[in-house]
Amino acid sequence: MRPERPRAHTSGSPLSKREQRVQRLGQRMMRGAEVRPEEELKQSQDVLAWAHRNKSPDSSFSVKAMIDVADQLSRQDRASDEVALREQIVTALRGTLGPEDGSTLTAELRLATCLIRLGHHEDAGPLLAHVVDGRVLAHGREDPETLVAMAWQANVSKKLGHLDHARALQEEILARYVSIGRGESAEALLAALNLATTLTELHEVDQASQLVRFVLNVRLTTLGPDDPKTVDVQELLASLSRPT
Repeated sequence: MRPERPRAHTSGSPLSKREQRVQRLGQRMMRGAEVRPEEELKQSQDVLAWAHRNKSPDSSFSVKAMIDVADQLSRQDRASDEVALREQIVTALRGTLGPEDGSTLTAELRLATCLIRLGHHEDAGPLLAHVVDGRVLAHGREDPETLVAMAWQANVSKKLGHLDHARALQEEILARYVSIGRGESAEALLAALNLATTLTELHEVDQASQLVRFVLNVRLTTLGPDDPKTVDVQELLASLSRPT
């Protein structure tokens, strides 16, 4: 949704440089003009500053401005700056829309993935658990976005050493993809490979090898033997076949 165009100054006094930048950004966004990433971030930060001065910090305009800045920080791989803004977004949405609203859950998922990039898996865990529970209640366990959140939850559980929990989640994810007719989709193949790596860590190499063979057969059929993704799976299967 397009942000509101900042109101023109009506007092007759000159606009400040920041207000001029805000207006220029609003005009460019209306026209769809492209700007350099650094310039776009600076201008979006100006819009956010304007929103905080002229609207409440938890207004829909301010939240959208925060999301815009946070997304740009993510694209520039500035997770430390991004996470603080994501936390503000979650707090604002919990207060205005409620903790179970879909927008709040999406914001919590974005915050959790940012925390994961920073290595803060213990902080991400409760957020992901809440996202999964909320999405299951609202959309069911076979909803694609629910399965994505479950995959993140499984990865965090695995990173924290909870391999049995990670395995249970990954087995369910793969089974859900099969049940909705997407057993050979890219998401399902990734789920199979994630489960295979967990099974390998649990020393269940035969089961892991079966999953990897399944993925390899699908990729040979759909991508061909020379595709890098096919080659990667072939190498993974070969490593599982080597005696330890």
